[in-house]
Amino acid sequence: MQTFFFRTFRLFRLFIFSLFIGFTSFTGFISAASGQASWENEIIGLIENNRFSEAADRLNSLNNLSGPEQTQKDWYFELMRRIRIEFPYDESEIKEQLAEAGFSNESDQLRQWEEKKYLEMREIDGKRCYFRMAVPNLCRLDQELWNNRRITDMEKARKEQRQQTAATIIKVSQGNGDLVLPKTGVFTYIVTVPANKVPAGETIRFWAPFPRESSPRQQEVKLISTDPEECQIAPASDLQRCVYLEKTAVQDQPTVFKIVFQTTSYAQYFSQDYLLENVKPYPENSEIVKAYTVERFPHIIKSDVVKNWTKAIVGDETNPVKKVSLIFDAMKKRYPWASSNEYSTMFCIPHYVLKNGHGDCGMFSLLLISALRCEGIPAKWQSGWISSENGRCDLHDWLEVYYEGIGWVPIDISYGFIPSDDPAVYNFYKSGHDPYRLIINDEISCPFTPNKKFFRSEPVDFQRGEIEWDGGNLYFPEWEYRMTVEFLN
Repeated sequence: MQTFFFRTFRLFRLFIFSLFIGFTSFTGFISAASGQASWENEIIGLIENNRFSEAADRLNSLNNLSGPEQTQKDWYFELMRRIRIEFPYDESEIKEQLAEAGFSNESDQLRQWEEKKYLEMREIDGKRCYFRMAVPNLCRLDQELWNNRRITDMEKARKEQRQQTAATIIKVSQGNGDLVLPKTGVFTYIVTVPANKVPAGETIRFWAPFPRESSPRQQEVKLISTDPEECQIAPASDLQRCVYLEKTAVQDQPTVFKIVFQTTSYAQYFSQDYLLENVKPYPENSEIVKAYTVERFPHIIKSDVVKNWTKAIVGDETNPVKKVSLIFDAMKKRYPWASSNEYSTMFCIPHYVLKNGHGDCGMFSLLLISALRCEGIPAKWQSGWISSENGRCDLHDWLEVYYEGIGWVPIDISYGFIPSDDPAVYNFYKSGHDPYRLIINDEISCPFTPNKKFFRSEPVDFQRGEIEWDGGNLYFPEWEYRMTVEFLN
């Protein structure tokens, strides 16, 4: 495991650097991994073992660095800063939060939850530091607390809506991937940089998320307006698509960016019977298989850890549809959903899920993509936002799997099973999607148009957008965002 960690982190640092300077070739910088500076293994080990003060001292002792090495030195400082933001609470503060939530806050109980990885904690420089969402996650991860929780009206309504939506889609669909139930929505995205966050007169640069036009499930993409009016729309070929905007900071006034666009999204459903009847063997030298079964370090991987975990689930099964179903079932039964650390602070997301026993929508998707690629099944990332009839929008990630003879099929491993006595409804998200998806990304970790100058806040996904000025990147806690939708039908 130690050897694999250093291998993936070496590629991770090149991955971060590529996003910093705008490389477009992923394979190009992977091949340069052997050029890692000798001091980095030491720094990586110190950070991984939560010895941040020692890592900082060692970094400060490095003089006369330039180019990529100086960039990496800067990144390690930024990495430690971001991890500290993710783990802001000491033990006394977490005990107060536990008491307010109605949970035990006895030290012995804390140690038990920590050991089981129910209460996420890092012992940084010998001090217990707790994840910012540790207490909300506790109820999601401790089965006894989960079973005894009070189910809110919102949770009930969400479950009922998903059940009704899936049942309706199945009823009107032929089960062969036909597009049904189109929803045309006008989306409004507003981002606010607080007053005086950036000095007056400086230019604030904003990369706003913008819908892709790659999937038949998302059509008629139209930019309606932006504030400011002048903007640059990234080409449709960009796999993480954006609209670029600039504004000048004004003294004592917040800087507000606004973008309004329209899309028409469709539901799509493939029945399991249809998939099993129509799937064909993957042909030799298939370009799709080649492109979508490779590793993309450090978060889409075919390590021995993932390979062995996957093989233990699928056994001798050879049918790709059945393999997908087996892995989907295993993940949903073993791993509960929980709020995640920011992806930029994580060394290898699939390994995190397997080690800690939980994850969020993107983490589950990256593990499933990795597992399927280990089995030679083409799978790819997709993400953006999920909306609802009440106008609310939330960040969401999912994936698509390619079956020969059928094409690309959507999967939502995070939504998982829908409580129902109808097997088709129960398994809907193994091979179906509702019409409430806003697709922004068809890949992870891609360069923007135009390129970003400083480190990205989110180097993997792209949903909230990215903001910077000549003084550096503005990390997520430094600004606010909100997306809403109004459906026209």
